[in-house]
Amino acid sequence: MSSSANNWAVIVAAGRGVRFGSGEPKQFAALAGKPLVLWSVEAFRDHPSFSGVTVVLPPESVEMPPTWLERLVSEHLRLAAGGAARTDSVRLGLATVPDGVGFVAVHDGVRPLISTGAITRVLEAAGPGHGAVAARRVTDSLKESDAGGRVLRAVDRENLWRAETPQVFPRGPIIDVHRRAAADQVVASDCAGLCERYGLGVVLVEIDDPNPKVTHPRDLRIVEALLAGQDLSPPARPGD
Repeated sequence: MSSSANNWAVIVAAGRGVRFGSGEPKQFAALAGKPLVLWSVEAFRDHPSFSGVTVVLPPESVEMPPTWLERLVSEHLRLAAGGAARTDSVRLGLATVPDGVGFVAVHDGVRPLISTGAITRVLEAAGPGHGAVAARRVTDSLKESDAGGRVLRAVDRENLWRAETPQVFPRGPIIDVHRRAAADQVVASDCAGLCERYGLGVVLVEIDDPNPKVTHPRDLRIVEALLAGQDLSPPARPGD
């Protein structure tokens, strides 16, 4: 990938936090004194390889953005209203990316700990004809079950990975993938899933920096502990 700084980030934060159980969207919950989504925004805004960021939010949050976010809006920080599904929200965010941008990074707005190094590694792994995805090797034992929860078989984890974000793609091809998916009414849990369907290659980039996704209130407490450098290992049992 070129070392050009002309890349763009789309931060997807269009959910309403139903599982979070608070009165506000989880992406606006406070983490160490600033809104959760702002951590992701700043990670890309301050990265030397990115010229701008689009934040995809629920439509009502775009119509009446929080004051702190409204102040940040500029030519280099744009807002986009999300859609019914994540795939729709990404497509709508991509529509705001300027012409001439080389690569686009799509990142979850509730993964606040993404590091500069991890962003750089994924960006460098993307190329003109393929994307790159932050990922981790599966280390747990995996089982396949029937509908009643009875184990059918063990699943070989040798070549299994957990996909995370950022996911980086050349601008033109990823916009085309999303255009085709919209026409076919296809949705996927992430961009890599759509790329698999429409023939855009994707490589996995192993990262080891913490990059948890905040889905439940307990996840926010985990992230706070990581920021504070606390030991998250389980307490020792007597006799250990």
